[in-house]
Amino acid sequence: MRTIPLRELQTKGASILDGQLELALVEGNKSSFFLIPVQKGFEEFQAGLLSRALAKSLLLQSQLHAKATGLADLTMEEISAEVREVRKARAARKRPSK
Repeated sequence: MRTIPLRELQTKGASILDGQLELALVEGNKSSFFLIPVQKGFEEFQAGLLSRALAKSLLLQSQLHAKATGLADLTMEEISAEVREVRKARAARKRPSK
């Protein structure tokens, strides 16, 4: 995947695409959106590109949410403790009542 600045696409237009199949357009330091050309006969390949672009977008959203809520600052010990608590609660729900 080739990454280009949004400003470059605005000024140079389609001439910079040069047959690229997938582009991430960037504004500042974060991805703004993905450009995936649609061509007949390549639907499965394009669906894969779209799936990867969506996954990248969701990951970015998750990272931004973690930073905004302070979750990005958790230590491995805090994360491990939280995972243990969730597993303990899940195991308790699965145990039959006496």
